[in-house]
Amino acid sequence: MQTKSERKFYLIWSAILLITEILIGSVFKNFHWLRAYGGDILVIPLIYCLVRIFLKVLLRLMPFLMCCVGFLAETAQYFHICDLLGFKKGSVMRIILGTSFNWADIFCYIAGMILIYAGILIRKKINLKTENAKPISPI
Repeated sequence: MQTKSERKFYLIWSAILLITEILIGSVFKNFHWLRAYGGDILVIPLIYCLVRIFLKVLLRLMPFLMCCVGFLAETAQYFHICDLLGFKKGSVMRIILGTSFNWADIFCYIAGMILIYAGILIRKKINLKTENAKPISPI
């Protein structure tokens, strides 16, 4: 079961990543590299954090599964799923799913997955340090 502090941690990170994604898409439009790749790298950790708010299952596999979600979205773009489903230009679903397949996006999703695993390792290291730093009770 997910603890309240874990849910809060992932909720805060979801908000930070979502705000970052929105800023990349709206404010930093002129930074082509950031818009083209940064958003795709961060979308996988964003999905991971959103899922982790509610679920604590398959923890070792979850970053890979989130990466597979990105692969699935990219495959849907390859087959022009938005056109097939009749989503109009500018619609929310068209923005979420995307419309153009790009191999570079696949590598960005993999980078996002690696970022998640790095975050997990860093968090474990921090938790170990704080556990080891606790004073031993005299009793």
